[in-house]
Amino acid sequence: MSGFSSDGDEMSFLRLLPRISVPPIEPRGFDESFLAEQFVDRLKTRLAEMQRDLAEHEQLDVAAFLPSGQAISVEAVGYANPALVTLHGREQGSGKACTLLAHQSSIQVLVSIEPIPSGAQRKVVSFEAE
Repeated sequence: MSGFSSDGDEMSFLRLLPRISVPPIEPRGFDESFLAEQFVDRLKTRLAEMQRDLAEHEQLDVAAFLPSGQAISVEAVGYANPALVTLHGREQGSGKACTLLAHQSSIQVLVSIEPIPSGAQRKVVSFEAE
């Protein structure tokens, strides 16, 4: 005989299989440590720490890099959770105003110290809540 002849035999076969308990799938909230807001807050804290260590005649130059290698002088940073970061500034080559919209994991930032030009005020990156 090939197979089972009655429902009773099939049921005894199913009893041999391991019982798997599958929990119900429920939507989860975002892990806040991975939100763009947290990324921007950490960037803000780090820049503030660096700002405190500057001499009176120095300022921070904050630049973000595009995959093409082009750089943007960052003037303001914002975010939209869960992962979008907005960098407002100017293209370093042309000086044109621009906004970079990027996933937080792709942001590359270079912070350097430069002298404040004579007669100018210290530039400071601003942070925007969105």
